Amino acid sequence: MLSADDRTNFQTLSRAFQRNHVVLLEVERVADGAVVSALCAVGHEDGLFTFTPFATMIEGNPFELFNPPNPDGGFFAEDRAG
Repeated sequence: MLSADDRTNFQTLSRAFQRNHVVLLEVERVADGAVVSALCAVGHEDGLFTFTPFATMIEGNPFELFNPPNPDGGFFAEDRAG
């Protein structure tokens, strides 16, 4: 189940998309110093822009990295051995 924070962040990002206040930026991930692409909401106040990262882009093929949810519960698992 999605957390309340995830839902709030998604709603914020959705509003930013509706206003065309979204950019894709390269950012440095603090945990390992890797440079990654992030979806950021853009704010503007007093002549200053702020960029709030909400999501990083998937590194690789998302269909190979994630299993989709199963409506009956759990997730569909593909055989990745072959």
